[in-house]
Amino acid sequence: MTNRPTTSAVDFTSSRAPSIDEFALKVVFMLIVWACLLAFVNKLCQAVARKFWSYPVPITSASIPSKLPHPNPQGSAVSFDIPLMQATDEQIGAFMKFRGCETWPDEKQSRDIALRQVAHAAAEYKGFLYEERTVKWIDDHFRLRLPKLKYPYVDSHWNGWSSFWIETGEHIRNMFLSSVAVLFEHCINGLMLPVCYLITHNDAYLNVCLYSEVGYMVYATMWIIISYVYNKDVTVEQIHRSVWPLLLVHHISSLILCIGCICCIESAPKELICWVLLALLGLTSSLHYVVGGAQ
Repeated sequence: MTNRPTTSAVDFTSSRAPSIDEFALKVVFMLIVWACLLAFVNKLCQAVARKFWSYPVPITSASIPSKLPHPNPQGSAVSFDIPLMQATDEQIGAFMKFRGCETWPDEKQSRDIALRQVAHAAAEYKGFLYEERTVKWIDDHFRLRLPKLKYPYVDSHWNGWSSFWIETGEHIRNMFLSSVAVLFEHCINGLMLPVCYLITHNDAYLNVCLYSEVGYMVYATMWIIISYVYNKDVTVEQIHRSVWPLLLVHHISSLILCIGCICCIESAPKELICWVLLALLGLTSSLHYVVGGAQ
């Protein structure tokens, strides 16, 4: 990069190495674009979750645990053992008291409405247990590096996709939403733009791709650093603290590679750059987030 003046700062059609001012302005522009896009995707996914994935849990499908607190060992979930329709008032009352509801049953409500509240509370408790297991597994695996850990598979949902959001803990919800947002970014920078260049050989697609990836990585790295400073998870990925160092290494390495390609764009093997982006970012990383989100 040089200090030469530029006449069109946000111009992605040029095949030459940018000036320092031009590089900085393009990166900041892409950072702002991704801040807006990620916020939009997050809000859109929340709206979809509330609309399509938050239907009331059928009382005929729900269960409550007989032992409180419910056993929550490593690995697959231990299913609740008392079908709600077969539970006694004493068992339901004990569970609701355990979940912080002292007023069950409310004499002003019909039994059907009261049981729906119990089903909702049971679904939330189920989600809490899965979140607890998952967070512990992440910490044991990435920070403590314990061997032979059992993966925390989620229990089958009582109402399929229609109510799974209710059965999902808050932290896991945030991880799910962030996975969708990051997958969106990967599809843009790792699939769509590289493929467009390989088909058209128009330098604008490659330039937008590289600057877009740098802008996104700067944005994501910034929030990891802020999370460390304030000791609070405000990362784009919404992942456990023990994974933050791995994310930093990943983001900084990606920044170095992309900035290197931008600086050497005049002589860089552009098709090879696109194939690498397609293989690593577009396919491998995207599939990782698809599987992670599904889990």
